[in-house]
Amino acid sequence: MVTAKHEGPIKIIRNNPEVVAQLLQTAFQIELSKDLSIRTVSEEFTNIAPTAYRADSVIEICEGASARPSMAVVVEVQQRQDPAKRRSWPVYLTTLRARTHCPCYLLVICPERPVAEWARETIKVGHPGFDLRPLVVGPGVGPLVTTPEQAVQAPEMTIVGTLANVTTPDQEAMEITHAALVAIENAGHENADLYTDLVLNALPKAARRILEELVKADIVDYEFKSDLFLRSQARGEVKGEAKSVLKVLEARGLSVADDVRERVLACTDPEQLDQWLVRAVTVERADRLFG
Repeated sequence: MVTAKHEGPIKIIRNNPEVVAQLLQTAFQIELSKDLSIRTVSEEFTNIAPTAYRADSVIEICEGASARPSMAVVVEVQQRQDPAKRRSWPVYLTTLRARTHCPCYLLVICPERPVAEWARETIKVGHPGFDLRPLVVGPGVGPLVTTPEQAVQAPEMTIVGTLANVTTPDQEAMEITHAALVAIENAGHENADLYTDLVLNALPKAARRILEELVKADIVDYEFKSDLFLRSQARGEVKGEAKSVLKVLEARGLSVADDVRERVLACTDPEQLDQWLVRAVTVERADRLFG
């Protein structure tokens, strides 16, 4: 099942594929030219057999003005251990190599430590010397960004690191994440709201509270120019209350039709949701919620 936690890092990479080059250089010390053009290409891998494989994202890196890639990267987000991936990942790379005629890499983003450790294990294809050890971004890779100043220079990579749990989400890590979010919002990035929502939804409660306090503290160097964070936080609270309405109905054993569920989840009026939450305790049928 595709989730926001899975799609978050991929969305950032598709919007700004330069993040992949930054990750290769920062996390794995892979040397790249300074004069690069980087693009997202098709994620489809089809071989002679009637089986099609699809990666989460594929990035091509070209040097200078060349249209031919000098490097290609398969990017996957993995939230659980899946033995089938250890069979398909080598297919991704060999097919991509045949398509691009250049060195190819597999970059796997794993927010959970056990999954990250599993993904780092060498995949033995069988042929002598033909082994694959994925490049894994997640717990155990070490910090990608160590100061708020660095976060301002590479905000998208910083957010991917936060979503991948590369460091413990403590006070220092949240100061760095806060600086990245501020930099993106103040630059007028069209996905600033989305990135803030992704971070808020991914953080544990304690880390979210730290981030909220940083926003309230009005740190001069890293201050939101708008009420972006507060708007995102408010949207999250509204979504939570809508889910509470449905949970009360379901806890009482009432059947909730799809149209009722959709109407509740689509509501953005806190006062209306408060009214529905009160009614949910006493209504005889879910559709009586609306009066």
